[in-house]
Amino acid sequence: MNVTDKPTFDLAVSDAANSKVFHLKGRLMDQQQADRLMETLDASIAGGAKYVVLDMSELQYMNSTGLNILINVLTRTRNAGGDTLIAGMSNSVRQLFIVTKLDTVFIITPTVDEAVTRIPS
Repeated sequence: MNVTDKPTFDLAVSDAANSKVFHLKGRLMDQQQADRLMETLDASIAGGAKYVVLDMSELQYMNSTGLNILINVLTRTRNAGGDTLIAGMSNSVRQLFIVTKLDTVFIITPTVDEAVTRIPS
């Protein structure tokens, strides 16, 4: 596999009860991807969404830039009076969260459905 074969980052957004679900796919590792994610987040917050679920079930890789992006997402949702929940995290990404202690900062659930049930109505 060469560099061009590696999956790029993709983002899709869906609605759930009182929240937006951001479906992250591929590799989250640079500022251009961060800009796209943050623009989408800002539009969602401006539209009234205070809670965001980050569906990471198809996120294959994330580096320290990706972690910084997620901290920014968390900060913006909390500043809007809401929160950010993470669902479907892979073992490799979970290890990154454990090493950086971010597993104590985010609400992490196995599935999107479980994350949505934790959002206040």
